[in-house]
Amino acid sequence: MPGIKFGVDPNMREVPPGQEAIIQLGEIGKWKRVETEWGEKYSFPIDLLSHPSYESLPKAGMFCHWESKSIAAKNLYDWIYDEKDNIRTFDFDLGKEVYRKWKLSRHETGGYGIEQL
Repeated sequence: MPGIKFGVDPNMREVPPGQEAIIQLGEIGKWKRVETEWGEKYSFPIDLLSHPSYESLPKAGMFCHWESKSIAAKNLYDWIYDEKDNIRTFDFDLGKEVYRKWKLSRHETGGYGIEQL
């Protein structure tokens, strides 16, 4: 049985424009839409493997959440979830596609792109 825990899990810092981070996406059932003071965002549990704003990360990565209102985050969420927030049905092993390393790139203009490695 896990111990008692209070507080929140950390959110990943923004990737600086023109740079990239390497992440591993977490459990699909824990992806969600969240309301923030900046509007609706998409929240994904991740293991952060590399990021230019962190001096050092454990070799296994650091657990945190990627929260974003970017088009990349919306497209990733909409790929998995339908309009009623139900997980879509796929004809392939979804885990093999999702639970891989991903490169999260921030363009000079501020937008994000995400791609499998």
